[in-house]
Amino acid sequence: MTFVLVWPDAGQADSTVQALLADFTDDVLVATWDPGAVDRGRTTLLNSVRDAREALVDRGTDPDTLMLIGYGRGAVAAAGLARYAKRLGIGLGRVIAVAGTWNEPDPFSGSPLEEVPERVELVPENYLLATTLRRT
Repeated sequence: MTFVLVWPDAGQADSTVQALLADFTDDVLVATWDPGAVDRGRTTLLNSVRDAREALVDRGTDPDTLMLIGYGRGAVAAAGLARYAKRLGIGLGRVIAVAGTWNEPDPFSGSPLEEVPERVELVPENYLLATTLRRT
């Protein structure tokens, strides 16, 4: 079973995201966050990671297997978390960034990423997500 945490772009409907993932996972948590908040949504994003990791532990699954998928500004946030995960004490499984808006600041550093961490899988369009998720 895969547990997926999704950070959508602002205004992206939860149902749209869940429909894209419906065939690929049993558990999807979509975190609604506000990149325009004073902390750029950082607190909400970190809380969603905590909730998702706790859900994995409750199921007897290693929380470091959490798959994180970000869309648009959520992709930038996911890449930012991947960059700072070790410093924050957060283990992650796969990190997938879909159609990232790379000129936007990531919520963890407050500035655009100079480079996307190597471990982040870049997906330019939503329709490629199915192929990406099927890869092991």
